Amino acid sequence: MNELKHLARVRDEDLSGQASGAGARALLASITAEEPVLERARRLPSGARRLTFGAVIAAGLAAAAVIGPAVLGEQGPATSYANAAIDIELRGDTYVATIKDPLADHAKYTEGFKAVGLNVNLEVVPAAPSEAGKLMSMSVSGPLASNGESITSSTMPEGCVVGQDGCAITVKVPRDWAGWAAVRVGRAAEPGEKYRSSRVATRKDGMLEGFRVDERTVGEVLAEVRRRGLKAVFQVITPGPDSEGYGVEQDKQQAEVGEGWIVWEAYPAEAGVVLLMVTEERLPKNPIYGGPKPSDLNE
Repeated sequence: MNELKHLARVRDEDLSGQASGAGARALLASITAEEPVLERARRLPSGARRLTFGAVIAAGLAAAAVIGPAVLGEQGPATSYANAAIDIELRGDTYVATIKDPLADHAKYTEGFKAVGLNVNLEVVPAAPSEAGKLMSMSVSGPLASNGESITSSTMPEGCVVGQDGCAITVKVPRDWAGWAAVRVGRAAEPGEKYRSSRVATRKDGMLEGFRVDERTVGEVLAEVRRRGLKAVFQVITPGPDSEGYGVEQDKQQAEVGEGWIVWEAYPAEAGVVLLMVTEERLPKNPIYGGPKPSDLNE
């Protein structure tokens, strides 16, 4: 059936000077009475059909391009995000990030925080079992949370042992955190893996908890290390001018450390091993801290 043969024939002269004549009304009535758009499209030559279909898609994409950003702009940053390494969810005024894969590339964690509008670079580093789930270090810049709260870390459930089933490391960030942060959180080290800890070994739950090593001789410290069933390795440091700061020279690491050398600080190195920071001579002040060791670092 040819639908076109039923259309009224209209000549140009019939329409001249008329907003709507009998012929025009007949044509309009015939067009609007039926909606055989898809049927007519199927009867068009294949090239024309592809052109029509493509035009419809292009129009749809153009509309999406206009609508999409407006919708996203009204909603603001996402309130949750998940990938194979991390889950982040807004709970009240705090984003709670749950580490699903503590061995993942840290870029995956940062990706998650960016998705919810936070500039937080997170690393999960090997540490002593007692430090798993704890905040190892944090560097920040720019405006922080308006309520003065900071980034924290813990385990979920609270106090569980990382590595056991059902125990996860969490990081909490205030919702309106507007600054930049580089955060390191501890995880249980793999067998034989070196620790990347910045927490001194004399703190609570540390390898040398309750024992001050600073300004003692190597012989004194080694006696306590052995008493606890531990081993020690050394890092020979070179103090800066006036004992402010220090450096590490690789060629000095082969030196034979004697029992009369001086210990300035101790850090966990790996399971059962503590790292002692030493100099051959006693200095006027502790180069690690540029003066006496702060008492709170032994707590």
